[in-house]
Amino acid sequence: MIVAGCGIDNCGEHDSQHDGVHRFYVGKNSHIKYVEKHYGSGDGSGKRILNPQTEVYMEEDSTMEMEMEQIKGVDSTVRTTIAELKEGAKLIVKERLMTHGVQHAESEYKVTLNGANSTADVVSRSVARDNSSQTFNARITGNAPCNGHTECDSIIMDNGKILAIPSLEANDVDAMLFHEAAIGKIAGDQLIKLMSLGLTEAEAEEQIIKGFLR
Repeated sequence: MIVAGCGIDNCGEHDSQHDGVHRFYVGKNSHIKYVEKHYGSGDGSGKRILNPQTEVYMEEDSTMEMEMEQIKGVDSTVRTTIAELKEGAKLIVKERLMTHGVQHAESEYKVTLNGANSTADVVSRSVARDNSSQTFNARITGNAPCNGHTECDSIIMDNGKILAIPSLEANDVDAMLFHEAAIGKIAGDQLIKLMSLGLTEAEAEEQIIKGFLR
């Protein structure tokens, strides 16, 4: 397991920015879990900017699990993930994202399945609050008999904006690629049920969001 915890603090008027590149070469039959957590803090007027890039090159029958999390405090982020898979390789990505205020977040995934029986599963769950905005852009390319799936489930609140762009490219007759995308507000019956148990509306919303992003 490899953990990358990237935090950025800003207590002044100038922007604080961190750009990082994480590059993995996953050997044959290897199994790696990569956890990437980003957060921002500080009460300065300057922006907190994080632009991470992750590259994954997977050999035969290797497995890569990725947990990508950004929940609080980052004003602007462009997250780019590139993965290339050989025969029998398996990639699993779980992204959790929440924006608030006027924050903006972009997630871009470019996954190329080059080997027979390679598989990829890219799933994002996100919440956009206040006046924040998000873009989820996932592209899976199948160049061999393979299985690829991308999914984006999002909750939109207040004046938030979310753009989901799932993209599939099949270059082999036996490439099986699927995508799903759903954007919606918190269901009223969920709020009513929790409020009937004694929670305020705000507390009910927080519980629903916490469970959604778990």
